[in-house]
Amino acid sequence: MEGDKGTVCVTGGTGYVASWLIMRLLDYGYSVHTTIRSHPDQKRDVSFLTSLPGATNKLRIFHADLSDPDSFDVAIEGCIGVFHVANPMPTHFDSGESEEVVISKAIDGTLGILRVCLNSKTVKRVVYTSSASAVDFNNKTAQVMDESFWSDVDYIKALNSFASSYCSSAFGCWTLHLSLYTQLRLLGSRCDLWESRV
Repeated sequence: MEGDKGTVCVTGGTGYVASWLIMRLLDYGYSVHTTIRSHPDQKRDVSFLTSLPGATNKLRIFHADLSDPDSFDVAIEGCIGVFHVANPMPTHFDSGESEEVVISKAIDGTLGILRVCLNSKTVKRVVYTSSASAVDFNNKTAQVMDESFWSDVDYIKALNSFASSYCSSAFGCWTLHLSLYTQLRLLGSRCDLWESRV
């Protein structure tokens, strides 16, 4: 393990991608703040995170929820970078909430986290993760996908899919970034298709 390279925040720490990212960041010598969503009826088992090499001294876990972007303030405080991985998953569509509510939470949560980063005195870069769902749902077939492969908006909305919340929040993220691009460096996928649809 290398020396301390600073502190970064990874949202959605209990997710598959985020947990692997946390492991690699710890391995590369970063201190990591991660966020998990609280559930009033159950305590989350995060032993798979706390047992990672280096986690004892370099991992802090915070409770935050996309429906309350300000809840990310404490986790992001003092970080040099933020990896925004959290996004509502398909099971949320089964929770009785309408697709519009879930999509709104994804957009508002993402934009709220970006605003927290902009207000931070320390965050220099935000990495917004992509999803295969941004390119998988279309009529194109190919072995290799590139910038021209975006999901068909009408099709994914008909599915009540996670992809629609992801693409909507990605579009909002890039729209805000373009209006404030000199203040924050944003890395991640673009949903150009949504610019004309949302």
